[in-house]
Amino acid sequence: MSRKTKTKGRAAASKLKSRAKLRAKKAVSARKSSAKTRKKAATAKTKAKSASSAGKKIVRIMGHGQFTVDGKILKKLNDIDNDLVKLVSTERSDDSEFKKKLTELNDMVVKNGKPLDPHEIIKSDIILPSADLSIDEAKRLFRGEGVIPEI
Repeated sequence: MSRKTKTKGRAAASKLKSRAKLRAKKAVSARKSSAKTRKKAATAKTKAKSASSAGKKIVRIMGHGQFTVDGKILKKLNDIDNDLVKLVSTERSDDSEFKKKLTELNDMVVKNGKPLDPHEIIKSDIILPSADLSIDEAKRLFRGEGVIPEI
């Protein structure tokens, strides 16, 4: 075997070893990343359980994120929700009054709720529409008890 052939063979073997080391590092990194993701998910579930057991609810406002609210705020939200149900159930719905109440509902959560980390995915107890919801769309959502369950 010539010297060139031996050198090429060594270089190829060296490249293979380097690639193998790189693959091994990536695999370790992927396992660590996966473990971090599982840990974050477990932490989020724990937070959700502790919030609901403390009489708090997790409220999502579409397009604005998630918040935890206590029972006192939840009662106020339920009152506004009942007003919204009355507004959309009437024959002649007042769109400006509806928008005002819907904005009030969302503002109540934003101002009085505690925002949750947007990177954590936690199941919401209540999902509120954004304030740009049309009254026609609302007529499909706000039926019966509305979007907030009776307390």
